[in-house]
Amino acid sequence: MIAIVADEELGIFAFLSHSAQERVAHYRERGAHLRGMAEAEPIGGLRNKLIELAKQFEQLADRITINPRAEP
Repeated sequence: MIAIVADEELGIFAFLSHSAQERVAHYRERGAHLRGMAEAEPIGGLRNKLIELAKQFEQLADRITINPRAEP
């Protein structure tokens, strides 16, 4: 059986897909920014914390990319 999806529902799907893509881009940008800060940070403990935060943002982006239904 083929389901017919209304134009309004297609609009919702497009919105959700676009929203997820924007979140992925945002998380990757934050991760890259934090990695850049870490590279310039002379204090080892702070540098390590910035790297850990960058990894967390990258993992969030990966979860959305791999499984769009996963909670961030």
